[in-house]
Amino acid sequence: MRNLKFKLVSFALIIGLCLSFAACNPVDDDYGVKSEVSTELENSLNAAEHDDTPIMSSDRVMSKYFDISLFDEENYADIYLGKKFKLNGVLNGEKLEVPTKIADLNKKGWKLNEGNAYDEKSLVFSYETIEASIINEKGVVLTVWFYNSSRSSKTLSECNIVKYLIKNDFYQDNQNYNEFNVNGITNSMAITDVIDTLGTPSHFYKVSDNSYYLDYFATKKDRRNGITVYINPLEDSITSIEFSYYK
Repeated sequence: MRNLKFKLVSFALIIGLCLSFAACNPVDDDYGVKSEVSTELENSLNAAEHDDTPIMSSDRVMSKYFDISLFDEENYADIYLGKKFKLNGVLNGEKLEVPTKIADLNKKGWKLNEGNAYDEKSLVFSYETIEASIINEKGVVLTVWFYNSSRSSKTLSECNIVKYLIKNDFYQDNQNYNEFNVNGITNSMAITDVIDTLGTPSHFYKVSDNSYYLDYFATKKDRRNGITVYINPLEDSITSIEFSYYK
């Protein structure tokens, strides 16, 4: 009986000590309450997550020539030449059809240049594009691209030439140069002349400080078709021009 009373007294003392220690710890008034700093941070993150403001181009060179707010962060805009737009490329008074076959160019005095990896009998795989060089009787050289649009291999001569690249040699010799006119774009034009003629481009790209190119896509569906004008913003000049129609 005496042992039982001793155990009960000891247990009561232990409980009392535990309660006294707990009472000594101060209560944290901020427990379970968000701080102003954390609330502000959370609000700013939520605002950024739901911000629908489009990201615009940051380029400050082309903004001198057209409305830069039309372009996204990769310098694309929903602007196109349109389905009814017809390519019209002329070099030294001779029309360059696109698409066309090498046989049609042979009749006009053009042939594959020496040094090409492919000749007219070479096989081109399905949906493969081949870059080649052609030359005419006067020694004028052009870069062209052949494209096999079929589901089986074809010889190069069976494939369409779908793209031309003409380098602008006007500034090297303005008395003896290869004169081009691609839908109104000519050798001696300034950048503002290009914009006045073709309008705001669909896309532009900075290669370097003195090298940009302007893409004019025919439609959103196929961005391969259209005109690309290579320019030098520092000299306000055209360095080359490219036009293509894949079919």
